[in-house]
Amino acid sequence: MARQKDTPYETKNKERFYVCCPFCGGKLVKKYSGLIDRLFTTKKLYAVSECMTCHMGVLNPAPTGDVSRYYPTNYLSSEGQKEDESKSFDLEKWYRYNQYDFDFGLLRRASGIDLSRAASYLDVGCGSGERVTYAYDQGCKQSFGIDKFDFAKSKSKQEVMLINADILTYKPEKRFQIVSLFHVLEHLEDPQEILEHLRTEVINKKGYLVVQVPNYGSLERRIFKNKWFSFDVPRHVWQFNESALTRLLEESGYDVEATYQVSAPLHPVTILPSMFRGMDVQRIWVDRTHGTSYKTMMKVLWAGLTVLTIPLALIQNMFKRSSMLTVIASNK
Repeated sequence: MARQKDTPYETKNKERFYVCCPFCGGKLVKKYSGLIDRLFTTKKLYAVSECMTCHMGVLNPAPTGDVSRYYPTNYLSSEGQKEDESKSFDLEKWYRYNQYDFDFGLLRRASGIDLSRAASYLDVGCGSGERVTYAYDQGCKQSFGIDKFDFAKSKSKQEVMLINADILTYKPEKRFQIVSLFHVLEHLEDPQEILEHLRTEVINKKGYLVVQVPNYGSLERRIFKNKWFSFDVPRHVWQFNESALTRLLEESGYDVEATYQVSAPLHPVTILPSMFRGMDVQRIWVDRTHGTSYKTMMKVLWAGLTVLTIPLALIQNMFKRSSMLTVIASNK
Protein backbone atom coordinates (compact mmCIF):
# COMPACT_ATOMS: atom_id res chain seq x y z
CA MET A 1 0.00 0.00 0.00
CA ALA A 2 1.19 3.49 -0.81
CA ARG A 3 1.56 5.98 2.02
CA GLN A 4 -0.33 9.23 1.52
CA LYS A 5 2.78 11.29 2.11
CA ASP A 6 4.73 9.22 -0.43
CA THR A 7 2.10 9.42 -3.17
CA PRO A 8 2.77 11.83 -6.06
CA TYR A 9 0.71 14.98 -5.76
CA GLU A 10 0.89 18.65 -6.61
CA THR A 11 0.13 21.45 -4.16
CA LYS A 12 -1.36 24.71 -5.38
CA ASN A 13 -3.40 27.39 -3.58
CA LYS A 14 -3.58 25.31 -0.36
CA GLU A 15 -4.96 22.31 -2.24
CA ARG A 16 -3.48 18.89 -2.90
CA PHE A 17 -3.96 17.40 -6.37
CA TYR A 18 -3.40 13.63 -6.35
CA VAL A 19 -1.77 12.08 -9.39
CA CYS A 20 -2.67 8.52 -8.37
CA CYS A 21 -4.52 6.73 -5.57
CA PRO A 22 -2.84 7.49 -2.22
CA PHE A 23 -3.71 4.03 -0.91
CA CYS A 24 -2.82 1.61 -3.70
CA GLY A 25 -1.13 3.71 -6.39
CA GLY A 26 -3.88 2.96 -8.89
CA LYS A 27 -5.15 5.27 -11.62
CA LEU A 28 -7.59 7.97 -10.52
CA VAL A 29 -10.53 8.90 -12.77
CA LYS A 30 -12.91 11.79 -12.04
CA LYS A 31 -16.22 10.24 -10.97
CA TYR A 32 -18.31 13.08 -9.49
CA SER A 33 -18.01 16.82 -10.03
CA GLY A 34 -19.83 20.02 -9.14
CA LEU A 35 -20.17 19.00 -5.47
CA ILE A 36 -21.14 21.85 -3.13
CA ASP A 37 -20.45 22.36 0.57
CA ARG A 38 -23.71 21.60 2.40
CA LEU A 39 -22.67 23.90 5.29
CA PHE A 40 -21.81 26.79 2.94
CA THR A 41 -18.38 27.47 4.44
CA THR A 42 -17.12 27.93 0.87
CA LYS A 43 -18.66 28.52 -2.55
CA LYS A 44 -16.05 26.37 -4.28
CA LEU A 45 -17.23 23.31 -6.21
CA TYR A 46 -15.45 20.02 -5.58
CA ALA A 47 -14.86 16.72 -7.34
CA VAL A 48 -14.35 13.13 -6.24
CA SER A 49 -12.07 10.82 -8.20
CA GLU A 50 -12.34 7.03 -8.05
CA CYS A 51 -9.43 4.61 -8.08
CA MET A 52 -9.67 2.12 -10.92
CA THR A 53 -7.87 -0.50 -8.81
CA CYS A 54 -9.27 -0.35 -5.25
CA HIS A 55 -12.44 1.58 -6.20
CA MET A 56 -12.41 3.98 -3.26
CA GLY A 57 -13.14 7.67 -3.68
CA VAL A 58 -10.72 10.56 -3.22
CA LEU A 59 -11.56 14.25 -2.90
CA ASN A 60 -9.37 15.63 -5.65
CA PRO A 61 -8.16 18.29 -5.17
CA ALA A 62 -8.38 18.26 -1.37
CA PRO A 63 -7.70 21.15 1.01
CA THR A 64 -4.52 20.90 3.03
CA GLY A 65 -3.06 22.70 6.03
CA ASP A 66 -5.44 24.51 8.38
CA VAL A 67 -8.95 23.31 7.47
CA SER A 68 -10.69 24.72 10.56
CA ARG A 69 -12.50 27.24 8.37
CA TYR A 70 -14.62 24.38 7.01
CA TYR A 71 -15.85 23.44 10.51
CA PRO A 72 -18.28 26.07 11.86
CA THR A 73 -18.66 26.36 15.61
CA ASN A 74 -22.05 24.64 15.38
CA TYR A 75 -20.67 21.83 13.21
CA LEU A 76 -22.02 19.08 15.46
CA SER A 77 -25.76 18.52 15.74
CA SER A 78 -27.26 20.03 18.89
CA GLU A 79 -23.88 21.59 19.73
CA GLY A 80 -24.08 24.45 22.17
CA GLN A 81 -27.48 23.55 23.59
CA LYS A 82 -28.05 22.75 27.24
CA GLU A 83 -29.92 19.63 28.23
CA ASP A 84 -32.51 21.59 30.21
CA GLU A 85 -33.33 24.05 27.42
CA SER A 86 -36.30 22.04 26.13
CA LYS A 87 -38.15 18.81 26.71
CA SER A 88 -37.80 18.01 23.02
CA PHE A 89 -34.09 17.48 23.53
CA ASP A 90 -34.86 14.37 25.62
CA LEU A 91 -36.27 12.72 22.49
CA GLU A 92 -33.27 13.82 20.42
CA LYS A 93 -30.92 12.41 23.06
CA TRP A 94 -32.80 9.11 23.09
CA TYR A 95 -32.51 8.96 19.31
CA ARG A 96 -28.74 9.41 19.37
CA TYR A 97 -28.32 6.97 22.26
CA ASN A 98 -30.25 4.43 20.20
CA GLN A 99 -27.57 4.85 17.51
CA TYR A 100 -24.81 4.33 20.08
CA ASP A 101 -26.55 1.16 21.33
CA PHE A 102 -26.41 -0.21 17.79
CA ASP A 103 -22.79 0.80 17.16
CA PHE A 104 -21.43 -0.71 20.36
CA GLY A 105 -23.61 -3.75 19.79
CA LEU A 106 -21.44 -4.42 16.72
CA LEU A 107 -18.34 -4.26 18.94
CA ARG A 108 -19.94 -6.72 21.37
CA ARG A 109 -20.84 -9.06 18.51
CA ALA A 110 -17.28 -9.05 17.13
CA SER A 111 -15.27 -9.07 20.35
CA GLY A 112 -17.57 -10.20 23.16
CA ILE A 113 -16.76 -6.99 25.05
CA ASP A 114 -19.60 -4.98 26.53
CA LEU A 115 -19.07 -1.35 27.54
CA SER A 116 -20.46 -2.13 30.98
CA ARG A 117 -17.47 -4.42 31.55
CA ALA A 118 -14.84 -2.45 29.63
CA ALA A 119 -11.81 -1.28 31.59
CA SER A 120 -11.38 1.96 29.64
CA TYR A 121 -12.63 3.79 26.55
CA LEU A 122 -11.33 6.64 24.38
CA ASP A 123 -13.37 8.36 21.67
CA VAL A 124 -11.08 10.05 19.13
CA GLY A 125 -12.74 13.08 17.52
CA CYS A 126 -15.23 13.19 20.40
CA GLY A 127 -16.86 16.52 19.46
CA SER A 128 -19.38 17.42 22.15
CA GLY A 129 -18.43 14.39 24.23
CA GLU A 130 -21.89 12.85 24.25
CA ARG A 131 -20.66 9.42 23.15
CA VAL A 132 -18.11 9.52 25.99
CA THR A 133 -20.92 10.25 28.45
CA TYR A 134 -22.89 7.38 26.93
CA ALA A 135 -19.99 5.00 27.63
CA TYR A 136 -19.80 6.28 31.19
CA ASP A 137 -23.54 5.79 31.66
CA GLN A 138 -23.19 2.23 30.39
CA GLY A 139 -20.73 1.47 33.18
CA CYS A 140 -17.30 2.27 31.75
CA LYS A 141 -16.09 4.71 34.41
CA GLN A 142 -12.75 5.34 32.68
CA SER A 143 -14.26 7.13 29.69
CA PHE A 144 -12.22 9.74 27.81
CA GLY A 145 -12.56 11.79 24.65
CA ILE A 146 -10.12 13.78 22.55
CA ASP A 147 -10.69 16.33 19.80
CA LYS A 148 -8.35 18.89 18.28
CA PHE A 149 -11.27 21.28 17.73
CA ASP A 150 -12.45 23.00 20.88
CA PHE A 151 -16.18 22.42 20.44
CA ALA A 152 -18.49 23.39 23.32
CA LYS A 153 -18.58 20.26 25.46
CA SER A 154 -22.27 20.66 26.24
CA LYS A 155 -23.23 17.00 26.10
CA SER A 156 -20.69 15.53 28.51
CA LYS A 157 -20.72 14.90 32.23
CA GLN A 158 -18.17 16.29 34.62
CA GLU A 159 -17.17 12.72 35.45
CA VAL A 160 -15.65 12.10 32.01
CA MET A 161 -12.39 13.56 30.74
CA LEU A 162 -12.39 15.49 27.46
CA ILE A 163 -9.04 16.55 26.03
CA ASN A 164 -8.52 19.36 23.52
CA ALA A 165 -5.40 18.24 21.62
CA ASP A 166 -4.11 16.69 18.42
CA ILE A 167 -4.22 12.91 18.71
CA LEU A 168 -0.62 12.60 17.42
CA THR A 169 0.63 14.47 20.50
CA TYR A 170 -1.36 12.29 22.88
CA LYS A 171 0.52 9.48 24.64
CA PRO A 172 -1.44 8.38 27.72
CA GLU A 173 0.34 6.84 30.71
CA LYS A 174 -2.12 3.95 30.63
CA ARG A 175 -3.43 2.64 27.33
CA PHE A 176 -7.10 2.03 26.55
CA GLN A 177 -8.96 -1.21 26.04
CA ILE A 178 -11.38 0.29 23.51
CA VAL A 179 -10.71 3.19 21.14
CA SER A 180 -13.19 4.50 18.59
CA LEU A 181 -13.03 6.60 15.44
CA PHE A 182 -16.65 7.37 14.57
CA HIS A 183 -16.77 9.35 11.34
CA VAL A 184 -13.25 10.68 11.79
CA LEU A 185 -10.97 8.70 9.46
CA GLU A 186 -12.51 10.17 6.30
CA HIS A 187 -11.50 13.67 7.48
CA LEU A 188 -7.79 13.01 8.08
CA GLU A 189 -5.02 14.03 5.73
CA ASP A 190 -2.98 10.92 6.60
CA PRO A 191 -5.24 8.21 8.10
CA GLN A 192 -2.50 5.60 8.26
CA GLU A 193 -0.30 7.83 10.43
CA ILE A 194 -3.15 8.19 12.94
CA LEU A 195 -3.96 4.48 12.91
CA GLU A 196 -0.34 3.52 13.56
CA HIS A 197 -0.03 6.06 16.38
CA LEU A 198 -3.15 4.68 18.04
CA ARG A 199 -1.86 1.12 17.78
CA THR A 200 1.61 1.85 19.16
CA GLU A 201 0.82 4.53 21.74
CA VAL A 202 -2.84 4.49 22.73
CA ILE A 203 -4.52 1.05 22.45
CA ASN A 204 -3.78 -1.86 24.78
CA LYS A 205 -2.19 -4.97 23.44
CA LYS A 206 -5.20 -7.10 22.51
CA GLY A 207 -7.33 -3.97 22.78
CA TYR A 208 -9.94 -3.05 20.16
CA LEU A 209 -10.42 -0.26 17.64
CA VAL A 210 -13.87 0.63 16.30
CA VAL A 211 -13.88 2.53 13.00
CA GLN A 212 -17.04 3.81 11.35
CA VAL A 213 -17.10 5.75 8.07
CA PRO A 214 -19.58 6.49 5.28
CA ASN A 215 -19.74 3.47 2.99
CA TYR A 216 -18.66 4.32 -0.55
CA GLY A 217 -19.84 0.84 -1.54
CA SER A 218 -23.43 1.58 -0.47
CA LEU A 219 -26.49 1.38 -2.67
CA GLU A 220 -27.23 5.00 -1.75
CA ARG A 221 -24.11 6.32 -3.40
CA ARG A 222 -25.04 4.52 -6.62
CA ILE A 223 -28.62 5.79 -6.46
CA PHE A 224 -28.04 9.44 -5.53
CA LYS A 225 -24.67 9.93 -7.24
CA ASN A 226 -23.65 13.63 -7.01
CA LYS A 227 -26.41 14.29 -4.49
CA TRP A 228 -25.21 11.69 -1.98
CA PHE A 229 -25.17 13.36 1.42
CA SER A 230 -22.07 11.54 2.68
CA PHE A 231 -19.72 13.18 0.19
CA ASP A 232 -19.80 16.15 2.62
CA VAL A 233 -17.12 18.09 0.75
CA PRO A 234 -14.63 19.48 1.57
CA ARG A 235 -14.55 17.86 5.02
CA HIS A 236 -14.57 14.25 3.77
CA VAL A 237 -11.30 13.63 1.96
CA TRP A 238 -11.60 9.84 1.62
CA GLN A 239 -14.53 7.63 0.61
CA PHE A 240 -13.77 4.13 1.88
CA ASN A 241 -15.23 0.85 0.74
CA GLU A 242 -14.95 -2.37 2.76
CA SER A 243 -11.87 -3.80 1.03
CA ALA A 244 -9.93 -0.52 1.04
CA LEU A 245 -10.56 0.15 4.74
CA THR A 246 -9.76 -3.44 5.69
CA ARG A 247 -6.48 -3.28 3.80
CA LEU A 248 -5.57 0.07 5.38
CA LEU A 249 -6.09 -1.33 8.88
CA GLU A 250 -4.09 -4.47 8.14
CA GLU A 251 -1.24 -2.44 6.66
CA SER A 252 -1.31 -0.33 9.84
CA GLY A 253 -0.70 -3.44 11.95
CA TYR A 254 -4.21 -4.44 13.07
CA ASP A 255 -6.10 -7.71 12.86
CA VAL A 256 -9.53 -7.08 11.36
CA GLU A 257 -12.07 -9.03 13.39
CA ALA A 258 -15.29 -8.10 11.59
CA THR A 259 -16.76 -5.71 9.05
CA TYR A 260 -20.39 -4.54 8.91
CA GLN A 261 -22.16 -2.73 6.10
CA VAL A 262 -25.35 -2.17 8.09
CA SER A 263 -27.03 0.80 9.75
CA ALA A 264 -29.23 1.13 12.81
CA PRO A 265 -32.82 0.53 11.56
CA LEU A 266 -34.11 3.83 12.97
CA HIS A 267 -31.22 5.87 11.59
CA PRO A 268 -31.39 6.17 7.79
CA VAL A 269 -30.04 9.70 8.29
CA THR A 270 -28.32 10.09 4.91
CA ILE A 271 -31.21 9.11 2.64
CA LEU A 272 -33.54 12.06 3.22
CA PRO A 273 -30.93 14.85 2.84
CA SER A 274 -29.66 13.10 -0.30
CA MET A 275 -33.16 13.48 -1.72
CA PHE A 276 -33.92 16.95 -0.31
CA ARG A 277 -30.98 19.15 0.62
CA GLY A 278 -33.02 21.17 3.12
CA MET A 279 -33.73 18.04 5.19
CA ASP A 280 -30.24 18.03 6.72
CA VAL A 281 -30.84 17.11 10.35
CA GLN A 282 -27.56 18.63 11.46
CA ARG A 283 -28.49 22.03 10.06
CA ILE A 284 -32.02 21.76 11.49
CA TRP A 285 -30.77 21.00 14.99
CA VAL A 286 -28.28 23.86 15.02
CA ASP A 287 -30.47 26.42 13.22
CA ARG A 288 -30.09 29.81 14.91
CA THR A 289 -31.78 31.95 12.28
CA HIS A 290 -35.40 30.87 12.80
CA GLY A 291 -37.76 30.86 15.76
CA THR A 292 -38.74 27.92 17.95
CA SER A 293 -41.99 27.22 16.07
CA TYR A 294 -40.22 26.92 12.73
CA LYS A 295 -37.50 24.67 14.16
CA THR A 296 -40.09 22.43 15.84
CA MET A 297 -42.02 22.15 12.57
CA MET A 298 -38.84 21.21 10.66
CA LYS A 299 -37.90 18.60 13.25
CA VAL A 300 -41.34 17.01 13.05
CA LEU A 301 -41.22 17.08 9.24
CA TRP A 302 -37.73 15.57 9.26
CA ALA A 303 -38.81 12.81 11.67
CA GLY A 304 -41.88 11.95 9.62
CA LEU A 305 -40.07 11.82 6.29
CA THR A 306 -37.17 9.90 7.81
CA VAL A 307 -39.58 7.17 8.95
CA LEU A 308 -40.70 6.82 5.34
CA THR A 309 -37.10 6.12 4.26
CA ILE A 310 -36.62 3.23 6.70
CA PRO A 311 -37.69 0.58 4.12
CA LEU A 312 -34.84 1.64 1.81
CA ALA A 313 -32.42 1.46 4.73
CA LEU A 314 -33.65 -2.05 5.55
CA ILE A 315 -33.16 -3.12 1.95
CA GLN A 316 -29.60 -1.84 2.07
CA ASN A 317 -29.02 -3.79 5.28
CA MET A 318 -30.47 -6.91 3.68
CA PHE A 319 -27.94 -6.70 0.85
CA LYS A 320 -25.17 -5.53 3.24
CA ARG A 321 -24.73 -2.32 1.28
CA SER A 322 -25.76 0.25 3.90
CA SER A 323 -24.60 3.85 4.00
CA MET A 324 -22.44 3.06 7.06
CA LEU A 325 -19.33 0.89 7.17
CA THR A 326 -18.11 -0.29 10.58
CA VAL A 327 -14.90 -2.25 11.12
CA ILE A 328 -13.81 -3.84 14.39
CA ALA A 329 -10.04 -4.43 14.61
CA SER A 330 -7.75 -5.66 17.36
CA ASN A 331 -4.22 -4.62 18.32
CA LYS A 332 -1.82 -7.49 17.69
